[in-house]
Amino acid sequence: MNRLLVVFSSRWTRLVLVALVLLGLQTTLFNQLRPFGVMVPLMLLFSVSAGTVYGSEVGAITGLVVGAMYDCVLATPFGLASLVFGMVGYIAGFLPLFVREPTWWSRALIIAAVSAVGEILFPVALKIVGIDGWLDLHALWIAAVVALLTGALAPLFIPLSRWTLHEAVRT
Repeated sequence: MNRLLVVFSSRWTRLVLVALVLLGLQTTLFNQLRPFGVMVPLMLLFSVSAGTVYGSEVGAITGLVVGAMYDCVLATPFGLASLVFGMVGYIAGFLPLFVREPTWWSRALIIAAVSAVGEILFPVALKIVGIDGWLDLHALWIAAVVALLTGALAPLFIPLSRWTLHEAVRT
């Protein structure tokens, strides 16, 4: 029984459960709700916010897990979203090192910028594996709108990732 409680209180268990809720929201509500004609990438936003809060390693692992879950519903090769989300989670965890004491708004700016990079990396990754998806003006427009939307939603996702991935103190 004690072992079961340790598994359920693990941050990685919380990560999978929160990512399942976000995946459900991504594929239902936010698939239809498209401000400026662009879908809000909740899964990417969660990966990037985890990286800004807990650093590169946790950001990369979160990106890999969340991306693998998102890959299950995409029509792209399995692992592509996982690779991109893991890379941007790692990048997001690396950037706050340049800021002495990151505030919520500096994290929001980093989240916006790295989310835009993730939206640019995805068509590049598609082209690398042989699927048509190179960068054009429309992709740059989508990246700019994603940066705006994720920057606006970042103050909600920073505490969510902080709660989800905090490490419980064991006694």
